[in-house]
Amino acid sequence: MKRTIFAFIVIALVAVGCKKTDKTPEPAYVITKWARAIQDMNYQNYSRCEAYPKSEAVFRDMYRDYYLADLMVTSVEDANEKDVRKDQDGNPFIHRSLTFEASAVKRATGRPYQVVRGDAVFIKFTEGKMAAQGWLMSNRTFVTINR
Repeated sequence: MKRTIFAFIVIALVAVGCKKTDKTPEPAYVITKWARAIQDMNYQNYSRCEAYPKSEAVFRDMYRDYYLADLMVTSVEDANEKDVRKDQDGNPFIHRSLTFEASAVKRATGRPYQVVRGDAVFIKFTEGKMAAQGWLMSNRTFVTINR
């Protein structure tokens, strides 16, 4: 009797412990990694955070004068698994929004010169080769405030 109960408990624990979990990073982690890639001018890490990355030349041109530091996520919207949309290539995805604040830092001086508030839209492909990449930034909007 004790062996049967023990075996049942072990099987129940294994079944619960083997549950498949989503191991993709959350948008807050992705935007922090993105900001670090911008600061370090690391195109490979930048492109891993973007759903539709710019070319390396455009990336270097866009972020040659500044980077974002002290990024703080202020809110992250929950994803609606039932609201599946399609991108321009027909790939289905779910989305969620994130808001953040950061300091814009001039590369030449290393000093902050603006406060940046922004919104970013993150998407997660539900099918296809990009589905395994998890949450990716697809769009962002900055509002800058001079100091």
